[in-house]
Amino acid sequence: MKTNILYTITVLLLISSGNVLLAQKRTLALTDALEMAKQGNKALQVQLLEEIQAKEMVRETKSGLLPSISANAAYSYYFERPIIFLPGSFAGTDKPVQDVAFGGRNVFNTFVSLHQPILAPAIHERTKASQISEKIEIAKTADLQSRVALQVSTRYLDMLMMNRQLGLLDQSLQRNVKVLQDSRSLFAQGRNLKSDTLRSFIAVENLKSSVSYLKNSIDVSGIELKRLIGLDGSTEIELTDELEPGAETSQSEFHKVDEAFQIAEKNRNDLNVQKLTIDLQQKKIKASQAELLPELSLIGQYQLQAQADDMKFGQYVLPRTSFLGLQLSVPVFNGNRTKSQISKAKIKAQQEDIRLNDLKDKVKTELATTISKWKEATSQLDIQKATVKSAELNYQMMEDRFRNSLGSRLELTDAELALTQAKINYLNAVYNLRMLHIELQHALGLLNL
Repeated sequence: MKTNILYTITVLLLISSGNVLLAQKRTLALTDALEMAKQGNKALQVQLLEEIQAKEMVRETKSGLLPSISANAAYSYYFERPIIFLPGSFAGTDKPVQDVAFGGRNVFNTFVSLHQPILAPAIHERTKASQISEKIEIAKTADLQSRVALQVSTRYLDMLMMNRQLGLLDQSLQRNVKVLQDSRSLFAQGRNLKSDTLRSFIAVENLKSSVSYLKNSIDVSGIELKRLIGLDGSTEIELTDELEPGAETSQSEFHKVDEAFQIAEKNRNDLNVQKLTIDLQQKKIKASQAELLPELSLIGQYQLQAQADDMKFGQYVLPRTSFLGLQLSVPVFNGNRTKSQISKAKIKAQQEDIRLNDLKDKVKTELATTISKWKEATSQLDIQKATVKSAELNYQMMEDRFRNSLGSRLELTDAELALTQAKINYLNAVYNLRMLHIELQHALGLLNL
């Protein structure tokens, strides 16, 4: 009875665990992976926080143009009364200078002050610079999204490619296992050489090794893909897209580098970031130059004071003092610090301009290389299609010859190997075309999440 109960519990646990595993399996298209990466990629989340930080920096800089109001209160107790120095005639003595104690021991002071910039060129320029910094962070986010899209697409296509290769190797393994079984049977009958059997055994073992390596590579790529899209590592994924290119990759739309570069210059976010960086350096130059200009501010204060030797607050007299005025600040000399800042900002602007030209050259080189590879990959795909058809026909012919005792097992094995290699070469051509299409889209600035 106990044995039956334990058996029932074990079966139920196995069923429930199987359901959990099935619940964790998720089908995944490339579009789904890109959408998930937009929300779940950790690097993007960090960059979005950089955007928020840049917005707060703009608010912080703009606050320098708003009125500043502060309230202050202070209490002091004097063990000896404060001393002032007066002419002796004022104090009723013959001394040229006479110290006189004054005031109460308890001193209260409360005031509200106002400071409103009216003319502040430096703050205006720093505000403009911070706004450009915000635009830079937004462009960096878009650039990072493009790079993440490239990483996700590349990893997804890698897995598609390896899955297709695994299918081909499994088919080849099954055929070679059958060949090995036939070879052993013929060898037992004395109709086959031991070397032929050994050769078949080695081929089977090599295929098993390749299959095991591919499975491990697929698992590793799956882990990396799940990290990129922010998917839990315990979730099993099943890819639903096909490796063969669609209509969008079967046409080579961009053959001229100059035309492609014009598109890239409008859409690539890294170029936009570099242009904004140059604008930022120009604003920093103007901000440093504005430090040499005068500043005008509105200032005001309202003050209450009280002094006494006791704590009878009801008997205190609270004199009031208030004023409102203008304050002009004119920089005269600060040890040439501002001039050095202007010189450094100009040098930095020159460096960023050189970086922009270098980046443009890199983009042109990248486009020229990708377009050249694209054309070659297109022709290679046509060649490999024809090669697969020829290899399939050759395998059918060798199989018919072998069945009719007109050909040897070695010829059939060679034909099978040629067919498998031709199909793998075709898959490589398809994979290269898909990858080059994605790289071209990224190089043109058209690949985004």
